[in-house]
Amino acid sequence: MKSTPLLLLLLALLLLPGCAAGGVSRAFAGQSLTLNYDDFGPERMAAPFLGPRGSRTVIVAHYGFNDLTPSGPEDVRYVNVLQSLNFLRQEVHKLPLTAANEPLRQRLRTTYSRLYPLQLRRHNIALSGSFIQPFGGMNRRLMLPALPPPEI
Repeated sequence: MKSTPLLLLLLALLLLPGCAAGGVSRAFAGQSLTLNYDDFGPERMAAPFLGPRGSRTVIVAHYGFNDLTPSGPEDVRYVNVLQSLNFLRQEVHKLPLTAANEPLRQRLRTTYSRLYPLQLRRHNIALSGSFIQPFGGMNRRLMLPALPPPEI
């Protein structure tokens, strides 16, 4: 019981920089990636996932929930990384294999390749486990495979 105050002091020192930088939520926030609305395809394709396009719509892919309500003049929308990857894969598979669709297919593949390292990092962290849960803390069936699918 004598080590309890020391442990609490150590924990407070670890959390203090994150709290000073803007709150505990920012201290534990994961990586994010800023994308354009056009990275998800034309508006007719992306609107069911991202909502209607604004004048200056910016998409932020992160690990949290989707927040598609336009926020002020900047119109920032937040999308989940895993849901974004699944959306991009579905749209690439839906496109007919024609020469006219190849630039759009390549744009969606580029967006996928920009988002994939975020998910791969999260996948590797979950598989590595921790001292609390030595066998991995997440259900591995809910995650993408370690390698990207060959089609995309």
